[in-house]
Amino acid sequence: MLKSFLNFDEMITPKIITIIYWLGIIGVVIGGLMAIGTSITFGGSILAGLFSGLCTIVFGVIGVRISCELIILSFNIYGKLRDIAENTAVK
Repeated sequence: MLKSFLNFDEMITPKIITIIYWLGIIGVVIGGLMAIGTSITFGGSILAGLFSGLCTIVFGVIGVRISCELIILSFNIYGKLRDIAENTAVK
């Protein structure tokens, strides 16, 4: 286990991305709820604040998901290319 870690045989970044994903989701939801709460507290348009907060939550969650998927995709591509290189080197 330590040898594979030191030789970069196993990537730890995909595991870290999962944690970053959930922290991002929590941050987006809190930000959206704060946008809703701010419009209600400071006497702004409640409908505009509600719409703004909901859009922040919906599009923020989608944005966090897409960005994390793109990072994971790069690691999956690396894994597939590594498999192809190992298979062609054997022949």
